[in-house]
Amino acid sequence: MPGRSILLVAQLSPPSGLIAARRVGAFAKYLGRLGHRVTVLTSRTSGKGPIEGATEVVRTGDALATRLNWRRGHFDAMTGGGESGYSPPSRLESVVVPDLAVGTWLPFVLPRALSLARKGDFDVVLTTSPPQSAHLVGLALARRGLPWIAELRDGWTFEPPRAAWPTRGQRRLDAALERKVARRASAMIGVTEPIVEDLVARLGGRAVLVTNGFDPEELPAAEGGDSLLDPGRHSFVHTGRMEAARSSPVPLLKALRRVRRESPEVADGLEVVFVGALSAREQELLAADDLSGLVKVAGWLERPHALALQRAADTLVIVTEGPSRSSVATGKVFEYLAAKRPILVLGEGTEAARIVADAGAGLATSATDPAAIAETLRRVVTDPLKVDGRDEVLERYSYPRLVERLAALIEDVL
Repeated sequence: MPGRSILLVAQLSPPSGLIAARRVGAFAKYLGRLGHRVTVLTSRTSGKGPIEGATEVVRTGDALATRLNWRRGHFDAMTGGGESGYSPPSRLESVVVPDLAVGTWLPFVLPRALSLARKGDFDVVLTTSPPQSAHLVGLALARRGLPWIAELRDGWTFEPPRAAWPTRGQRRLDAALERKVARRASAMIGVTEPIVEDLVARLGGRAVLVTNGFDPEELPAAEGGDSLLDPGRHSFVHTGRMEAARSSPVPLLKALRRVRRESPEVADGLEVVFVGALSAREQELLAADDLSGLVKVAGWLERPHALALQRAADTLVIVTEGPSRSSVATGKVFEYLAAKRPILVLGEGTEAARIVADAGAGLATSATDPAAIAETLRRVVTDPLKVDGRDEVLERYSYPRLVERLAALIEDVL
């Protein structure tokens, strides 16, 4: 393929440690290695500095990075800063359509994108959401004749990552924006099969699947134990945020109490370790006295340590919302696969559960039924899961292969 000039528009990017930023970083890194010229247009909220593979990084203003953002402590807590937990979503998120970035970031990024398009010689623009307002940049550039690919890392009106709009007018406006993007974009990307199927069947969009993945160059060089884990217990490890992804540890915690009450000998042989930023409510839930000895909170860890901990776990845990958002399969799923440790998915029937089963990497149980979760925990402790470890399945989800698929889509669009 010839080298192409690509404008990648994403609010989050490296050096931010959020999963969306790591996907953007992988796109830039491996598109660059394929000989493409990538300009990343992003927000200053993600930090400073170059991005591997990008020929240019343009960081715009963003009200989230100013004193106007009275919730900066919340954002810092989500990315591992400070000791206080992050707070629930702002009430303004139920007001502004399609999202708050239309007011905090769009006024900065849109004029900069138009300026770059006038001065540059881009072959294609790739916008990625959330926030969905990033696609308004794509709409503006498409009107000027630039081929445009719109990526949805979550569904928009289909199983959205936010609460339902309170008014009919908001719902109609949100749906109208989604339809406009689907009709105007040269192509769309969904990160899971249900999102792709919805884009095609409901909106008539041209959509392809490019899943989340893992970067093989980030994997720890060697396996080994970890001092955070008790070698005398079966360690279930969960890494990442829960409430920010609209999932909850409550059913799992109820299950642990049930195991302790009904099978104390099993409870004495297990621990659940939570790694990553927690909300203030989650901090309170996990600190309950009756969970002492069963639950361990490691807090936020540097990424290499977190990845090493995944590889040291006896079982890795994924907590989902269950049927209400069955289309979700975050980057954590693929990091877990790369760790080659058994995976327990709380969420039967979800895309995460399907991917884990297809890889022969674990099992799934209910996301909401404490009795079913408790029974699964007992089963796993007494008869530990085995990993099939099919390398050809794992290779499918490595970012070098995924970016080859993205590059093929770009070429097809052009």
